[in-house]
Amino acid sequence: MIHIFDNALLFKPSTGEWQSVSFSVENGVVAMVGVRNQLTGDKITDLKGARVVPGLIDAHAHIESTLLVPREFGRAVLSHGVTTVIADPHEIANVAGCAGIDFMIHDAEGAPSDIFFMAPSCVPATPADIGGAVITAADLKKYVGSPRILGLGEMMNFPGVIHDDPEVLAKLKLFDHVDGHAPGVTGADLCKYVSHGIKTDHECTAAEEAREKLRHGMYIFLREGDAAKDVAVLSSVVTPLTVSRCCFCTDDRHVDSLVREGSIDHCIRVAVASGMPLELALRMATLSAAECFGLTDRGLIAPGRIADFCVLADSDEFSIAAVYKRGVLSSEILTPQASSAFVSPKFDCRFPIPADLILPTSGVARVIGLILGEIVTQNIHAQVGADGVQKVVCVDRYASRGFSVGLVKGFEIQTGAIAASISHDAHNIIAVGATDEEILAAIHAVADAGGGMAVVTGDEATVLPLPIAGLMTAEPVEVLLEKLDALTSHLTHTGTFPRAFAHLSFLSLTVAPHLKITPRGLFDVDAFRDVSLFL
Repeated sequence: MIHIFDNALLFKPSTGEWQSVSFSVENGVVAMVGVRNQLTGDKITDLKGARVVPGLIDAHAHIESTLLVPREFGRAVLSHGVTTVIADPHEIANVAGCAGIDFMIHDAEGAPSDIFFMAPSCVPATPADIGGAVITAADLKKYVGSPRILGLGEMMNFPGVIHDDPEVLAKLKLFDHVDGHAPGVTGADLCKYVSHGIKTDHECTAAEEAREKLRHGMYIFLREGDAAKDVAVLSSVVTPLTVSRCCFCTDDRHVDSLVREGSIDHCIRVAVASGMPLELALRMATLSAAECFGLTDRGLIAPGRIADFCVLADSDEFSIAAVYKRGVLSSEILTPQASSAFVSPKFDCRFPIPADLILPTSGVARVIGLILGEIVTQNIHAQVGADGVQKVVCVDRYASRGFSVGLVKGFEIQTGAIAASISHDAHNIIAVGATDEEILAAIHAVADAGGGMAVVTGDEATVLPLPIAGLMTAEPVEVLLEKLDALTSHLTHTGTFPRAFAHLSFLSLTVAPHLKITPRGLFDVDAFRDVSLFL
């Protein structure tokens, strides 16, 4: 059947123009674009002059961070116009190794959006941060040439690249496309990093950092996640000359903000509000991303390309009225489907007892300082008991390897504690709170649930179980939202900010500056070594 879409104001990202045309779709592919009397077909849909844009592309996402499995994630993003996603499954890979990657690939086959993957490059993120698995270059060879795998995922071990670590170099040689992860890397170190063929970076937090990477030929992904929000500050680097090397990504985003605030459509709104012309934002969200990954069958409504497109609402703000996937209206393909089976590794913890959380009452300590809107942290020196400084505990979940106690500033928890088995990238249990008793209770609540997120205030606990690797649930989006809302409601009673769990999850990410915590203790990212709590 040939389906004609008549009377469209079609955006052409290849030229930046809006063109009044009609186009036809046959077997999910665009057949012709032109005037109406040139087209013949079996069905006609009159778009009545509405603006039409190609399907949006998320250039870098961790599906696990949404708490959804790929099939449900695909449902959630398609309703926001995202028809293609490039995902890096290194979160579940750090928990379950190649079995986790294989689960994601298989489950994505049932998703209504097209989900491609990058082979995780850093499992573990650093040699010392072993979680539930280690993936070597030899392990990754089986993914070379896979139609669902587009390249090597973000190379977070930038010291390994810069210092020519043999295992890192072996991974880099496997794939033609390599994503990067180089926060704050500049100058000679950046030159060495780029010289190994690393193509992209999504960790820029300043415009000049992004410009330097663009000058070296990298693609820059402007990120708008839950913890890291960089689109506004980086929008000025996007010009008609640089837009072909710039894309949008969500990176890490919880299901509630994904569903209610948006995905790449939200990135576009933030960019436009920051002064970026809509046409540049649309180029980034479509053709630029497609070209970055060599996806020549999408990113543009043109003959021979997949018929993924969005019909925009008649509104001053960017808003999507309807989404078509391969020429089919999304409402016809968004029914929930059963997810693939997955056996999660069991929790094996050596839990702290109250005496383990007792710290000296005086002395100058290293304190992790939150920076709202960023995944990087500060390395603060403060007295124990200083205003706003609270305990943070990280417990190994894999082999009873122990736990550590540190200090953090910025959560402002007035009562209670929060804990989660989402702590990038090893995904051990991490908790912060106002009292030792509540911290311990929250840790046990997460472990008893087989993974998840917990809020404890006094004797009351609210737990969101995440039975798939302690990261995700196979429940439908609508069910998960209800449970997450209950958790968020309890969270408000603690006095902390709404996105506290997102920031908690990055306190263990030892490849993002500056001070982090692992079950071993504190880790100074700048020195790239473990350090003591007290000076």
